[in-house]
Amino acid sequence: MRPLKHREIFGYTVGDLGINLNFQMVSIFLAYFYTDVFGISPAHVAGLFLAARVWDAVNDPIMGYLADRTRSRWGRFRPYLLFGAIPLNLAFLACYFAPDLSPSLKVVYAYGTYILHGMVFTAVGLPYSSISAAMTQSQQERSVIAAYRMFFAVVVGVNIVSIAVKPLVSLFATEAQGFRMVAAGFGIASTLLLWFAFTQSKERVAPPRESYRAKDIVQIVFKNDALLVLAIAMLLNTCVWVVNVGVTMYFFKYIVGDADLTATYFMWLAPANILGVVVAPLVGKKVGKAKTFIIGSAIVAVFYAGRELVPSGLLSVLFAVSIVGAFGQMLCSIMQWGMLPDTVEYGEWRTGIRSEGIPFAFFSFVQKAGMALGGFVTATVLDQTGYVANQDQTDLARSGIEWLFNLMPAAFSVLCLVALLFYRLDSTKFQQVLDQLSESTPSAEG
Repeated sequence: MRPLKHREIFGYTVGDLGINLNFQMVSIFLAYFYTDVFGISPAHVAGLFLAARVWDAVNDPIMGYLADRTRSRWGRFRPYLLFGAIPLNLAFLACYFAPDLSPSLKVVYAYGTYILHGMVFTAVGLPYSSISAAMTQSQQERSVIAAYRMFFAVVVGVNIVSIAVKPLVSLFATEAQGFRMVAAGFGIASTLLLWFAFTQSKERVAPPRESYRAKDIVQIVFKNDALLVLAIAMLLNTCVWVVNVGVTMYFFKYIVGDADLTATYFMWLAPANILGVVVAPLVGKKVGKAKTFIIGSAIVAVFYAGRELVPSGLLSVLFAVSIVGAFGQMLCSIMQWGMLPDTVEYGEWRTGIRSEGIPFAFFSFVQKAGMALGGFVTATVLDQTGYVANQDQTDLARSGIEWLFNLMPAAFSVLCLVALLFYRLDSTKFQQVLDQLSESTPSAEG
C-alpha cells in the first residue's frame, strides 16, 4: 500500500475541526449553560449526563454494526459524513435553544435534546473516526493522522471554542440568545467542514469479505484485551479533560472573580497544545505510543495537582503550571486516537473477525461515558457543596470548585497511568500481527 500523501491526511483530518466545533462547545459550556443560563439544578444535570450514557450502551454498538455492514459507492463510513452533518448540527443547536418553559419541562427538554444529540453524534463521529483505520495500516501514519486530528480538534477547535464563545455570547442582549446564535454559526461551519472531509477522504483497506453476525459483537470487544485496556485509559483521560474544562468558567467566575479571564486562560494554553502536536509523533516513534501516553498522564497528574499549591492571586504562576499540564494532556489525546486503529488488526488476529465499526463504536461509547462521568462528578460536587448559580458562593462551594479544577483531574490521570501499564500491543507485537494477517487482508487499491 502506497504511503499517504499530506493532502490526503489534511483533507480527512480537517473534518475533526467540524466534529469539535460541536463536541467542544458541548464539553466546555453545556453544563454551565444548563445551570447558569437555562436554570436547571446541578443535580438534574448530573442525572442527565448519566441517563444519556445508559442509552448509548445500546445505541453505540448498533451504530457500529450498521457502519460495518454499510456498502455504498462512497464506502462504508464516508456516507455518514455526507448525510449526517446537517442532522448532527441541528441537534447541537437544539441543545442551546433554551425555550421559555416551566422548570419541569426544561428538564424534559434538556433530556430529549441532549440524548438526541448523543445519538446523532455517534452516527457521524463513529464512522468519521473509523475511516482512519480504513486509510492505512501503518502505525506511524496512524500516529501522524492522530496528530493532525488533534491539531484540528484541540489546537484549532478547542481554542476557537474556548477563546471565542464567551466574547461572542456577550455581544448579544442575553446569554441565552448569545449561546443560541454562536451554536448556529458553529453548526454551519461544522457541516461544511464535514462535507469537505467527505470529499477528500478515501477508504483504502479492503472491507472484510465475510460479514460477522450481531452475536459476534461481544467477542469482538471482550476478546480484544488491547482495546479494553485502551478504553479504560480513554475513559479516565476523558474525565480529566471534561472535569478540567467543564469547571474552568466556574473557577474564573467564582474563585478568581473575572469570568472573562476564561478566554485568556485558554489562549495561553494554545502554544502548549501546538507543541504537543509536534512532539507527540516524534516521542511516540522513539519510545512507543503507550509509553508516550504514560508520560503525558504523569505530566498532567503532577502539574494539575500542583495548581492546588499556587497561592491565590498569582495568576501568572497558575497559567504557567497549567501550560505544562496542557502539554501533557495533548500527548495523551494524540496517543489514544493513534493507538485505537491498531486494535482493529489485533482484534482480527485474536478473533478471526475484522471490524472497524465495533471497536470504534465501543471507543465512542467509552468516550461519551467519560464525558458523562466527568460531567456527573462535576455536577455532583457542585450540588453537594452547596453551589448556587449567579450568587456569591460559600467557602465550601468555593473549595468544591477548586478541588474540581486542580485535584480531580490529577486523580483521574493517575488512574489512567495505572491502566496503561497493562497495555501490551507494542510496535513489535503489532508487526507480528500484520505479518500473520497479510495473506487474508488484501489492499482495496487497484
